[in-house]
Amino acid sequence: MRNAVAVVLLIWASLCHADEPPVPLQSGTYEFQWKDAEFSSSAGFPVKVVIEGRRVSVVKEHAGGAAPQGELEVAELMWNTKVGKWVLGYSDADKIAPDPGGCSGEGPHVIDFETRVIWTCEWGP
Repeated sequence: MRNAVAVVLLIWASLCHADEPPVPLQSGTYEFQWKDAEFSSSAGFPVKVVIEGRRVSVVKEHAGGAAPQGELEVAELMWNTKVGKWVLGYSDADKIAPDPGGCSGEGPHVIDFETRVIWTCEWGP
């Protein structure tokens, strides 16, 4: 009976994210840059990104600058189908937000796994 329940839960979990590509990085700790979309040529500042499955935590380890030191975000990695990008989401609406990573205030932060940048509209240079 336990095995049947485990199989059902596994199938259900895979169907919940069936329309999303697999998360590009394995669970672990990574270095990223936090960048403000209004100042895209700015270097931003370094953050530690901790990935545990689809859960993500973003931490600024060093004091200084406009952003506070400590945990900046705790979210779920979601694939935004409108723009074809990964986002730091909180609800299913974030999967279809029209302007993720931008400064319209209508979308979640974008996490770019290739360039290791989190695009926001907070705490610019």
